[in-house]
Amino acid sequence: MTDITIPEKVPNFDEGEWKGSLNQLLFANVGKYARAEYESGVTQQGVIYAVGTDYLLLWDESRKAYSTGNTGNLRSLTIFPAKVNG
Repeated sequence: MTDITIPEKVPNFDEGEWKGSLNQLLFANVGKYARAEYESGVTQQGVIYAVGTDYLLLWDESRKAYSTGNTGNLRSLTIFPAKVNG
């Protein structure tokens, strides 16, 4: 993975209002392969690279590119224990 600048100071997702949130779940699984489907019908997949207060950043090794989406528009998320094809 190539470095990318994350401008936001990420909160501690294990405390306060974030406990039990989708963001806490995502942050706990940074480094795992995931497939995210958004309300717009867009599907993105890759390794969970970063999580912010309202975004998910995935690294797609096959494309050598990052993709991001708004966690508020996330319709479905599949997290895999290891990378799978498809």
